[in-house]
Amino acid sequence: MSQTIKIKRRAYSMVYDDILLDERLSWRTRVVLSWMLGRSPDFEIRIWYIRKLFSLSNQQWNSARKEMKAAGYFHQERTHTEAGKIAWAHFVTDTPEPPSSGNHTPENHTMV
Repeated sequence: MSQTIKIKRRAYSMVYDDILLDERLSWRTRVVLSWMLGRSPDFEIRIWYIRKLFSLSNQQWNSARKEMKAAGYFHQERTHTEAGKIAWAHFVTDTPEPPSSGNHTPENHTMV
């Protein structure tokens, strides 16, 4: 007989106050960013899932993404697949960084 205990609880997110108070972001973007940051670092978030979960149109998602990018919470890197095709890796962070054109290895980032 197994002696393991499984704990069941509702999912929740802990978010720094400065993210919730960042006036550069709309309320919609703050909620989406807070939810994304609440996922574990190894959790891969699909953009279609974010749009479905928050009932965002493509235009609304693009607007939120642009706000996060301008504030330094979101960035994307162009990569190549093994087949040589272009692919995009998206990252979100709780420590905003100024947008840069160079490639760098993100720390404290969640893959989107």
